[in-house]
Amino acid sequence: MFKIKANYKKARVGVLTTPHGKVLTPNLAIVATHGGIRFFDQKDHAKAKPDLLIANTFHLWVNNRVGEIKRSGGIHKWNNLGMPIMTDSGGFQVFSLGWGQVHQIGKISRGEKTVAEKNFKNPVKITERGTIFKYNGKQCNLDAEKSMQIQKNIGADIIFAFDECTSPYHSHTYNAQALKRTHDWARRSLKEFTKLSASGANKQLLFGIVQGGVYEDLRKLSSQTIGALPFDGFGIGGSFGEKEMGVELGWAISGLPNNKPRHLLGVGKIDDIFTAVENGIDLFDCVIPTREGRHGVVYTEKGRIAIQKTNLAKLYKKDKAEAQKRAVLRNIAFYKNLFREIR
Repeated sequence: MFKIKANYKKARVGVLTTPHGKVLTPNLAIVATHGGIRFFDQKDHAKAKPDLLIANTFHLWVNNRVGEIKRSGGIHKWNNLGMPIMTDSGGFQVFSLGWGQVHQIGKISRGEKTVAEKNFKNPVKITERGTIFKYNGKQCNLDAEKSMQIQKNIGADIIFAFDECTSPYHSHTYNAQALKRTHDWARRSLKEFTKLSASGANKQLLFGIVQGGVYEDLRKLSSQTIGALPFDGFGIGGSFGEKEMGVELGWAISGLPNNKPRHLLGVGKIDDIFTAVENGIDLFDCVIPTREGRHGVVYTEKGRIAIQKTNLAKLYKKDKAEAQKRAVLRNIAFYKNLFREIR
């Protein structure tokens, strides 16, 4: 399934074998929220040739696409794309609707701590059982078992256990409580996944997720706890300090077995990629190549360029849809080449 071919200090080059092909690592999963890259048709996907896609479990579920995907025989037949595909657990989207909104926080913390959980009410109800929240006026419930069922029906090659994400503004006390839930949900995810996989059909790889916030003791505890469970690989979740990322990743990886892949969830800034690879990360996912391309930003060997601030601005405005598509294609090619050079 995963074979390390070479290493340099903590960094390593490997091959991850999935039911729909091999992924050379380190590598980046291109975000395909609704099962395909936004605004791309079949020809565009074939031209981009992403090594790996990551679809969004939450959005496919709340937009009632999962039944349709299942009836089609899984996401690869539904979208007619042959490359390896991941799905996330939905945990980060639940966080975004709750504490992420309250704390106004993303994946990388670049400011000072200014708020605490006791001063605000989380719009998402989080219990030991799971999560309850409103989306588009409807009440939704998402827990470990349901996340596994949804991801099984979608049929991606790699899926993730359900977890509770926290922000760097959360206290040690809150992180410890959230971590206990994440570990309990990981065990329940494994149990449900094993039950659903009993038929032997549609073989998927299940990754567990290490959490623990910015706290050394909690990150190491989570790494040891999740690392001891029989997952096929591991995700590392939560937010990271820009300057502290290398140290925090060391804590998060400390208890993980060396022979399984490690995925850093939601991180893809170039400086962060180099820091993470140097600390033993194999896989990434990030909206940067696609989202910034749609906003007219391209990545080149000479740096990041906003098209609308160049002499191409008139052409960009004249056929914006085509320009956006070309920018996304360019960014995917840039990131593919970046990881090829890293390997």
